[in-house]
Amino acid sequence: MNLKKDLAIVGGLFLLVVVLLIFGRGFTTARFIAPRQATPSSQAAKSPRAPVDNKVRLSIKDLVVYVDVAKTKDERQKGLSGRDSMPFNQGMHFVFDAPDKYAIWMKDMKFPIDIIWIDDNPPAVGKKIVDIVESALPEPGKKDEALKIYRPKSPAKYILEINAGLVKLNNVKVGDTVNFTL
Repeated sequence: MNLKKDLAIVGGLFLLVVVLLIFGRGFTTARFIAPRQATPSSQAAKSPRAPVDNKVRLSIKDLVVYVDVAKTKDERQKGLSGRDSMPFNQGMHFVFDAPDKYAIWMKDMKFPIDIIWIDDNPPAVGKKIVDIVESALPEPGKKDEALKIYRPKSPAKYILEINAGLVKLNNVKVGDTVNFTL
């Protein structure tokens, strides 16, 4: 008798997961695990640069991530290399001096990422996504010259690296507006 009850519970949970997958478009766990501000109604919480461990708040549609900013050549070269993982709602934001077709490789990476190239439009127009690579995979054991190189289709001044799957989960597309203040 208990077996039937257990099977009914497991079946119900399975159906719940299926329903959420089918009808849960727009539902993201990132909303639930994003760091909470000490005083949500305060000006700091509303600021596009609300501090979370000295990180910059960056948003695209419903996706909000807190990013480390890589401005120097050494910071950009190191990027996320060598890290074992990254918190779900965090990322790395690369800032360059001028727009160009900057390339990314997965040297010394230990986890997959989504890569987003962002243009340098003025604030009145808004910064837009010019290209996206979803789920760039680590390539352990490959020599530098054998690593895959990811290049954007259009020039970009900024590159955002986030955990793989966040682009798809949040329906992020080329042309979407990106909000951040450095």
